[in-house]
Formats: sequence, structure tokens, C-alpha cells
Amino acid sequence: MGTTHRKTAMGEQGFTLLELIVVVAVLGVLVAIALQQFSLYRSRATDAAMRSDLKNAALAMESYYGEFLDYPASVNALRLVGYRNTNGVTLTINVSSPSSFTLNAATPNGTQPSFTFDSTTGLIN
Repeated sequence: MGTTHRKTAMGEQGFTLLELIVVVAVLGVLVAIALQQFSLYRSRATDAAMRSDLKNAALAMESYYGEFLDYPASVNALRLVGYRNTNGVTLTINVSSPSSFTLNAATPNGTQPSFTFDSTTGLIN
């Protein structure tokens, strides 16, 4: 009378160690894939921010030229016509002649370190 036995219903034995290891391995593979994709999406978003800054800066350069009949040599001068850059993106201006300029946007987190806008072609490389 002093001993009690627990009776288990059929099929209530729990998971085996092998089943648990397989589940943990599958979850590990899924997490690795998700982290890799997240990193890629983040890099592409940084690239899009750099390209957007270049387009906005090129418009600001032309707007500045329309007001002052000269291209600005600094980013601070672009702020006079409303240009605002994205945090973490460094913009440099190179006025190569009175009628042309190049812009360079750089940040370390993109798929490439920088993009360049050339006013003679209007293309971002």
C-alpha cells in the first residue's frame, strides 16, 4: 500500500534525445538563412540611401546654381537650398569645371563602399 505507481497512457512517452537534436539542428539552419538574408537586405537599404542622397544632392546642386550662378564646393552650402543628408552617409563634392561636378556618397555598411554621381552623364556608378 505504501507504493504508488503512475500509469501512463499509451503514446505519452515524450520526445527522444535524437528527435530534440534534429529539431534544434533544423532551427539552427533556418536562423542562419534568416540572418544572412537580413544582412543582405540591410546592405541593399544602405545602398538605396546612398543613391537617394546622390540624387537629392544633384538636385540641390542645380538649385544652388540657379540661385547663385555657381556650383557650391561644400555640403554646408547645399543646406542653404534645403539639402539634408542621411545619417551615416558622407557626401563629398568635386567641382571639376564651371559647368560640371561629381558627387561621392560613402558609407561602410553597403554592398560597395561608395557611389559616384557625374553631372556630365547624369549617371550613378
